[in-house]
Amino acid sequence: MFEKIKKVIQEDLQRRYEQLEERFLIFEQNLYGRLSDRLENLENQLDQISEILRQNITLNKAEAAANLQTDTQKTKKEPKGNKNTATKEENIQSDDLQKLAGLGSMMEKKLHAEGVYTFRQLANLTDTELEKLSAKIPGMKIRYERYEWKKAARELI
Repeated sequence: MFEKIKKVIQEDLQRRYEQLEERFLIFEQNLYGRLSDRLENLENQLDQISEILRQNITLNKAEAAANLQTDTQKTKKEPKGNKNTATKEENIQSDDLQKLAGLGSMMEKKLHAEGVYTFRQLANLTDTELEKLSAKIPGMKIRYERYEWKKAARELI
């Protein structure tokens, strides 16, 4: 009799445990999904802020350079540059880098500005190149490692 009751209780406990485990897994998936979405949103906001700051710095440098050039031109005339030169972006077939997790439009623009257009380039980055890119693009190395862009890019080549 006790064995039968013991067996019924064990089966009930096992069933309840499995139900709780299933609920926990659903909760965990929802939580991580929301956290991942929020993290990506925050990263995109940081990218936007970084881009605005970079543009302001670039504008200030360009303004200073224009002032310097204006001062220089007052003393002597300089020939204008060739308008027929093509940009790197026009000569290179770009991949849609946003297919990589954690890589949004702002990060893609930053990578393009640094000459990175393809999955092959991302997959073949050396540590030195990654450090150089990271110095120019805030958060680059962290994302590269966190989202395993090297591995993901190799899969997309």
